[in-house]
Amino acid sequence: MLGWSPEMFWKATAAEFEMTVEGLSGNVRGGPFISREEVRRAAAEHGVRSSLKSNPNARTIGSGLI
Repeated sequence: MLGWSPEMFWKATAAEFEMTVEGLSGNVRGGPFISREEVRRAAAEHGVRSSLKSNPNARTIGSGLI
């Protein structure tokens, strides 16, 4: 239904998936996936952390690596 390859699906973020589904359904909200205030609140609550992408042991879901 999405017209995505499996690789594209597994690499997509939740925001990209949501925007795609909204676009296909014609129900585009046009607002951000998460507000800046929500980002600030989460950062204040959880602090600053390194990106998972910087972890040498991190793996991409669906990459075929186990």
